[in-house]
Amino acid sequence: MRTWSYNVELMHPVIALLTDFGHQDPYVGQMKGALLRMAPHARIVDLCHEVQPHNITQASFLLQASHKHFPHECIFVNVVDPGVGSTRSILLARLEKKSYLAPDNGLLSFLLDEPASWWRIAANSSDVSRTFHGRDIFAGIAARLALGAMPESFGFPLSPDKVVRTAMSQGTIQADALDCVVLHVDRFGNCLLNLPIGKVPIRRRTWTLDDGRKVVEASTYAELAPSQIGLLEGSQGVMELAVNQDSCARLLEIVPGQPLHLTRTDTRRP
Repeated sequence: MRTWSYNVELMHPVIALLTDFGHQDPYVGQMKGALLRMAPHARIVDLCHEVQPHNITQASFLLQASHKHFPHECIFVNVVDPGVGSTRSILLARLEKKSYLAPDNGLLSFLLDEPASWWRIAANSSDVSRTFHGRDIFAGIAARLALGAMPESFGFPLSPDKVVRTAMSQGTIQADALDCVVLHVDRFGNCLLNLPIGKVPIRRRTWTLDDGRKVVEASTYAELAPSQIGLLEGSQGVMELAVNQDSCARLLEIVPGQPLHLTRTDTRRP
């Protein structure tokens, strides 16, 4: 029987959950219950459970935009897992005193260019649900990490070049055209784009979408007139399309993963 070594100094660890489970079903609650049954002193934070089903790129973006805001020793449990029950592996990465659990499906690709340490998890899936590894495998690993178990307790070290990489492409930026993809649509209907802040300086230019609608560059939502579409520097490190006090996604019928093309139509707005 395997024994676990624990660090008793970690009394109230933070476990952050990122999934595509939504809140309609009991899946999130069951996963939290499993975590607290094994690590009752853990502090569980819901990073997001509304990732579009199976959208690994969206999940990776949300984790990349968020992980720096969490404390050291935080354990990120990321379950967007269209390959659940298959031969896909489970990864554990460690960077700057933070741990990251995820399927080996590209979700942790953004860590591959960082000085992270990697392990492939040797998890026994013979006596668990083949469709709910989040509750039956990931929660157990996270709980034991929260109790101070060392990463090497779970598997064997892994070279980064053995990890599945799914590069989050950056949009194409030209003087007179922008080609990008919608990474995420937030609760307000703002459309977050794969255009890093700083790559498209706000200079009060005007752009046109392929359907003929105008997009103006702005610094704040309040600058936009009713129903006017703005291109702004968002809070998540990327540019976004937004409408003041309305849903840009609904107005434009946009969903995550949708490509967009914007053509510059003038040099400067008055």
